[in-house]
Amino acid sequence: MVSSMRNRLSHFALLGIILSFLFQSCGSQNDNVIIAGQVIEQNTGNPIKSAIVQITQPASLKQTATTDSSGNFSFSVNLNGDATNVTLEISKQDYKTANENFKAAPGTNVDNLSIELASTTNGSGGGDNGNNNSVGGEASGPASIKLKSISTQSINVAETGGTTNSAFTFVVADSAGREVGQGYKVNFDIIKGPGGGESITPATGQTNSKGEVTSNLFSGDSSGTVRIEAKINRPKYNLTVRSTPVLISIASGFAVKKNFHVAPHVHNFDAFGIIDENHTDKITASVGDLKGNPVKSGTAVYFSASNGALVNGSSTTDENGYATVNLSANGSTPNNSPRGIGFVDITAQTIDKDNNFIEKKTTLLLTTPRANITVSPTTLNIPNAGSQTFDVTIKDGNGYPMAADTKISVSTGAGLSASGDIVSLELGDYYQPGPGTTNFSVTISDSDPKNVVSTDGSFTIKVEAPSGEVTTTTIKGNRAKIK
Repeated sequence: MVSSMRNRLSHFALLGIILSFLFQSCGSQNDNVIIAGQVIEQNTGNPIKSAIVQITQPASLKQTATTDSSGNFSFSVNLNGDATNVTLEISKQDYKTANENFKAAPGTNVDNLSIELASTTNGSGGGDNGNNNSVGGEASGPASIKLKSISTQSINVAETGGTTNSAFTFVVADSAGREVGQGYKVNFDIIKGPGGGESITPATGQTNSKGEVTSNLFSGDSSGTVRIEAKINRPKYNLTVRSTPVLISIASGFAVKKNFHVAPHVHNFDAFGIIDENHTDKITASVGDLKGNPVKSGTAVYFSASNGALVNGSSTTDENGYATVNLSANGSTPNNSPRGIGFVDITAQTIDKDNNFIEKKTTLLLTTPRANITVSPTTLNIPNAGSQTFDVTIKDGNGYPMAADTKISVSTGAGLSASGDIVSLELGDYYQPGPGTTNFSVTISDSDPKNVVSTDGSFTIKVEAPSGEVTTTTIKGNRAKIK
């Protein structure tokens, strides 16, 4: 009986020891608290890396920590069941040492401390991370954003096959010109653009350890100039830091019909019925996009000719949007055009952004290199000290004006002079016969009235086509004098 009672007491004692141990354990765990916070620069609010944080009071809790790149620190302490006054000492080179006092109680974390350190340097904050030896300590907050590099300042409209994006890098610096660290949020905005779907990707970036941030402008379907801007918002200081606007041009869009044109170097070309591989007329297409800018260099343009004329196929645009081929003197004698003998149509064709063909036409007149010259009257008869006017008709073999740039001149025999519109004329680019194109006049005068001896007289009209063909006619007669 006594033995049984003793066994029960022993069991109760053992149970009491276990319960006491458990209660003590639970109480010890509840006494643990976290002390944490962030150390920042007083003037800018920037986090301070590698600051030393020490618990100096009470001595039983003494610990040391170092802030990370975001300025954060933390401790885990056991208060042994008592509310305790705690003192932190925070220090870093080039900053004034600060103390933070607070009361900590078991079971309640103190994890929202924000501790400011004042810089002891002349700048707005710490040093330069090795980039500027004139100022020490950590770099302070963003004060400027500058363009560091750009891959290209001219891109093409999307889907044209050329370069359609431009990569740009900005560098963020503090007020002393030192590069800030990583983690600062930078927004990119298109201030103004053509409104064709151009975009910046990513629209927001973060600085790296060198204070650099990179993004890209991607073109849309319209050409024009884009103004982009980088900025950092700092609402705590009621401040927005902005870069100088950067200009990037979007050009070389798809061809549009209203800005697609074709024209020859000359409309009147002396190639009717002759073969000369070196005698050509340039045909040029001007290809523009929706905004009137040149399309992308290398855009293909196909040319074709009617009525037996010959153009050398296709060409591609240059940087100014021009594509050129040659119309050759291939011996053709076009006679099927409603406009008359010698007329040919040249068609230029390209493709727009929807893969539709767009075309433009131009009309040329092929004229004969040899001229038909008629003069009225047909005989020269000039009195002493007098003059005589002649009507002159100069046409090609089909009755049209001679080719553009044809040279017409008049020469006279001894004692005579010539005046009028064809004495020395380079013909313009004409289709239709008429005054100034096929009909002219020339006046022949006695230039030596003191010579009283009658003589024969003459003058010659010379027509030289651009191909080199020369046609002449001479009018002869009397140069009468006083007997």
